[in-house]
Amino acid sequence: MAARSNMEFIKWLQSRLNAYGCSVEVDGVWGPASRQALLAFQKKKRLPQTGISDKAAVAKLRRSVVRPRGKNGVSMPAPAETMPPWLAEMTRRMGLHEVRNNYTLMEWLRSGAFLGDPSKLPWCGDAIETCIVRTLNEPVPNNPFWAQAWRNFGIDACGPKVGAIGVIKWSARAGHVGIVVDYDARRKRVKLRGGNQGNMIKDAWFPLRKFIAFRWPKTFPIKKYPPVGGHAAVSGGKAGTR
Repeated sequence: MAARSNMEFIKWLQSRLNAYGCSVEVDGVWGPASRQALLAFQKKKRLPQTGISDKAAVAKLRRSVVRPRGKNGVSMPAPAETMPPWLAEMTRRMGLHEVRNNYTLMEWLRSGAFLGDPSKLPWCGDAIETCIVRTLNEPVPNNPFWAQAWRNFGIDACGPKVGAIGVIKWSARAGHVGIVVDYDARRKRVKLRGGNQGNMIKDAWFPLRKFIAFRWPKTFPIKKYPPVGGHAAVSGGKAGTR
């Protein structure tokens, strides 16, 4: 349900950009074309050119294009944004398996730097890098395929917030990385949505004590999002992420 609601928010953004003279497909997918359209809108309206749906941009897009003389015009209500764009991108790929959906998964992973065949190589970092480069203009680690390199990505998220990049350290050389979709404070565990979790993109719970960092993109303001449900989550561990 959260994914569907967020798609409606993105469609709203795209349709409002088109109302202001942009030309972008209204498909609920936030990618480079949508980001460029938003940048153009922000430049035209003399807003900070962030390429993201910040408060100033959304407030401007809510306004009607044509204002009746002497009136304030109509405000176009925006649907709720239920998750950040990089999490929405991962959510759209839920269920892709490194063997059963090998070609589709590889084509998606080629969006950024490409590690190689996911059926032969650990690809959790590759999946995170793909989500970031498809939705943001944000620097990624020099070696995004090494999970622990993401501990220096962006800024400190100050805990397991929904949307944060969660970094796990299994050993000096082994780790895992995914996107936080829920946090169980009572049981001290974090639910990640990510790649190479049981050989596919799905949700899994991991012990809080195994995390070494929770990071957030510098170019996107930290926001509070609701926990993301709708998919069964397994208990994750080192074996399921190798």
